[in-house]
Amino acid sequence: MTNSNLPVGAGHTPLPTSSSATVFPVMLSGHIHFATKMPALNAKDIPSSLASAIGLFRHPRRGLTDPAQLPRIERSLASAKIDMAWLAGYRKCVGLPTGERALPPLVLQIVAAPLHLAILADGRFPFRALGLVHMTQHVTQSQSISANASIDLVAYTTDAQWEKRGMSFGLVTEARIDGKLAWRGITRALAVGKSPLTAGQGKPRLRVIDPPKNPRIEQQIEVAENCGRRYARIAGDRNPIHQHALLARFFGLKRAIVHGTWTLARALALAELPDSDSFKFNAVFLRPVELPSQIWVRAYIETGGLPAQVLVQNHAGTTNHLIVEFEE
Repeated sequence: MTNSNLPVGAGHTPLPTSSSATVFPVMLSGHIHFATKMPALNAKDIPSSLASAIGLFRHPRRGLTDPAQLPRIERSLASAKIDMAWLAGYRKCVGLPTGERALPPLVLQIVAAPLHLAILADGRFPFRALGLVHMTQHVTQSQSISANASIDLVAYTTDAQWEKRGMSFGLVTEARIDGKLAWRGITRALAVGKSPLTAGQGKPRLRVIDPPKNPRIEQQIEVAENCGRRYARIAGDRNPIHQHALLARFFGLKRAIVHGTWTLARALALAELPDSDSFKFNAVFLRPVELPSQIWVRAYIETGGLPAQVLVQNHAGTTNHLIVEFEE
């Protein structure tokens, strides 16, 4: 994930401070499909990565003047199965045990990337894909999902809204097993631009954490300089901002930054969350994690019926990178 809202070829624009931006299609799904990668899905009729890559630049993208103008653009994939070798590599990369039978909470978001990319490449999609900012991620799961399950996937656009820095939209991903909705992810992304909103307007994405004194889990980890390259080999995201500091500087970054989907997955793994087969959580991306760096992952189980929370901070504990809140 990235904190750059720069389209390819843009000048050095100041980075956003209110959301973790990743240049799309990286943020939507964790990988860019015209890069070489280990196959994540076994299925028929997977959208062509080459056709989608061409479509990203083939059509004019003029934005919208009214959020209600956003069309529903949908793509689907029937009877898909996760590749077991890919899944083992993913688990290892984010620090999860490799022998578990159930899918990790973000895997379906990652493997649905061919659908996401096809949506962004559709001629009706109004925003430039390269330059979108990943603001939040919501995940709902209603049951344990076996790694061997046959899954029907659908993704679609919805719910455009004005934000202080442009217009956001939702990208919904749904997974059904035997016709029953088992998993749903909602990515909210921002197309940076002019907005009629003034300071103080706009919807808050998540309440600011006022953490208890004693976290249930507190761990400082080293995020190695090559973390972005290692995750890219699994997730397929070859965005230069994740590869090397020299490349990242072309996009206004001082150093390379790790993918936001890695940060979220790693934090959940360290926090040992979710701790049940069904769950809901909201994640807000605030600032990127630079490479290399040290970060704190702190998990809180609050009293009084309040939900679990996970906080990712810099080594000094003064900057929040990511906030995750589980719902009861």
